[in-house]
Amino acid sequence: MKPWDELTEAGQIRRLRPLAMEALRSFPIEPERLRLVGGFTNVIFRVDTADDVFALRIDLHQDHSDGDVENELAWLEALARDTDLAVARFIYTIDGRPYAYAQAPDVPGTRRCVVFRWIKGRPVANRLSESAYHALGRLAAGLHLHGAGFVPPHQPLTWDRVFYWPEEVDPVVIFDADMAHHFDGGRRKTLGLAMTAVEAAFAKLDPKEAQLIHGDLHPWNVHDYRGNLTAFDFEDVTWGHRVQDVATTLFYERNHPGYRDLRVAFEAGYNEIAPWPATYDGELENFMAARSLMFVNYVANLRDDPSDYYETVFPRLERFVREWAG
Repeated sequence: MKPWDELTEAGQIRRLRPLAMEALRSFPIEPERLRLVGGFTNVIFRVDTADDVFALRIDLHQDHSDGDVENELAWLEALARDTDLAVARFIYTIDGRPYAYAQAPDVPGTRRCVVFRWIKGRPVANRLSESAYHALGRLAAGLHLHGAGFVPPHQPLTWDRVFYWPEEVDPVVIFDADMAHHFDGGRRKTLGLAMTAVEAAFAKLDPKEAQLIHGDLHPWNVHDYRGNLTAFDFEDVTWGHRVQDVATTLFYERNHPGYRDLRVAFEAGYNEIAPWPATYDGELENFMAARSLMFVNYVANLRDDPSDYYETVFPRLERFVREWAG
């Protein structure tokens, strides 16, 4: 059998099925059917029982610590207890733990596994509409109000700079000599100008207003079922600012033809629950650019050749520099 490190990511994911079955032994459910839903940094299996449906999440890349996941699950539990917001619900193991570790032949080490109740519907991203973004704005604001008063059990990631992930998870490599060929033709200058602009935006943030935020509340992490939205994938919960979270939510559709209307709808929904967090023109755009810069480095770590992604991201950074970095 081919060694794990020689498998493609798809091959690694296929090999996780026996591990999934082993993990389910730790939970008070009896699976009748197990189906792979998909995977990237995490792998999701749908688990059907005689009378219910669950989602088993297996940490493929192990980018998050136990503390990160305990923050995630503690906040989800508090949101379910304290609010009427629709968020993912998880179940405990037979012996009362929020997650289990499992292993399987030909898969190195162990993998952390969490079981959630199945969330009906489809991602908001699959059918973008102003009504969905209005509801998404309300949901984001509700999460922010609760997050402002919630103290996580562990120190979360703190988004106070562009490259805020731990060095062992996402080392900063884009300034290394062997990456230089990706940044010719003015790209290095664009990086520098964008970095200078977003660092100034970080400096304007008031540390006293930092709080727990979702950190990855994009339209693929919210399901729409008959007009009702449910948020999930809180694994990147972050200590940061509401405006940063909003920038993350709006980041992915900023080049959509209907973006302006979607943004207006989102803002209107948000304002029904909490004050709009952006305090000056271009603040959201600065934190969108910060996310792009982070992804420039993330993709360099993830892929042997990030060229195709850079062909997409650098025109957007150049536009940001022209419009907001003056």
